[in-house]
Amino acid sequence: MAQPPVPPPGSIMEIPVDLSHPLVPTRALAIHFPPPLKTHQPSQIQDLTPRMSTLWTTASGITDENLLSAHKASILSPPPQVRYTLEKQNMLGTHLAILDVEGTEIAGWKHPVMSFGGRTTVKFPHAGDGKESMEIRKVGGHARKAEVFVKEGVEYVWQSEEVGGMWVRGLFKVVENETVGKVKREVARYAQRSAHEREGLLVMDGTEVDEMVAVLTVCAMAEGKEHFLH
Repeated sequence: MAQPPVPPPGSIMEIPVDLSHPLVPTRALAIHFPPPLKTHQPSQIQDLTPRMSTLWTTASGITDENLLSAHKASILSPPPQVRYTLEKQNMLGTHLAILDVEGTEIAGWKHPVMSFGGRTTVKFPHAGDGKESMEIRKVGGHARKAEVFVKEGVEYVWQSEEVGGMWVRGLFKVVENETVGKVKREVARYAQRSAHEREGLLVMDGTEVDEMVAVLTVCAMAEGKEHFLH
């Protein structure tokens, strides 16, 4: 069974992982990031869910072979369905937007050049009811970064781990367990072949986390000025 990334030290990271509820992905997306130092050249996020059997290994999670399968699937003809596009809005990559297939901006994020607090703000231009923005906060030490955010009252944390030279990150949701209290349940995982790749694979349990929450947060962190790939 695939083991989740090891949590770094810190308050939320000390919450135990719910090993009785391992990640069973129902959705898979190939994420292609915009080219560096270029603006208004959108990249694609493609739906690879029909190929899930080649993208996730129950015993090991996402392997290098799974990433190779995702890359091959993303360039096949006919190409996979495009779910979203990513657009860099300045050369530093601190301002980005995610658009739907109609070209309408769904959300945008800004990561300040001088980010002393390690914070990224995600904004939803068409949201209402006080849900227009969400803040992602970096916690933990330099060696093992983690990012925490709250969406509609639910706390989440992305935690990083290197696996066989790959760069892997797990998304955990904090839930209540009747026996032990708060636990963290892995609801998504992202991986790319190295820290400097411009593409990766995101798998998630769509019954446990909203697809947009997983996509927005992993993309926002990956492309910020002080993002987790540095």
